[in-house]
Amino acid sequence: MLKVRIIALGKNKGDWIEGGCQHFLKLLSRYARPELVELPTVRATSGLSPKEILKKEAAAIDKHLGTGMVVVLSDRGDKFDSHAFAKRLEQWQVTCGGTIQFVIGSARGLDESVLGRADLVLSLSEMTFSHQLVRLVLLEQLYRAFSILHNTDYHK
Repeated sequence: MLKVRIIALGKNKGDWIEGGCQHFLKLLSRYARPELVELPTVRATSGLSPKEILKKEAAAIDKHLGTGMVVVLSDRGDKFDSHAFAKRLEQWQVTCGGTIQFVIGSARGLDESVLGRADLVLSLSEMTFSHQLVRLVLLEQLYRAFSILHNTDYHK
């Protein structure tokens, strides 16, 4: 079964986001082995410049990335509709080596080194979402994609 890891900087700050993420993690477990890894952000009060903070966060992300495909979420990424995303997910299952890792940055974004490591840079929308809401939207879209691939009623 495919492993789907979501590596995200920061903690969920709302019960409704946490509840939504847990809901979709449970639904996703029908089709994959989902895992949400939350890493602490580097505080701006540490006296570091924004660039230094992004570098430290990149190092933390790098420690948690394993083998497999890396998809980084960014507003600069490629956009797909739900059916095209499902088709891409289907292709990835064959080529990813058993694991797809999605990386979500902090409110500051991501260091260029993380973007450079990506097999794909993905944007969920033309709109900007909070980094916490992105987790929930990504989880829902992953569940929707698997539902499309398995021809269930959820995606209709």
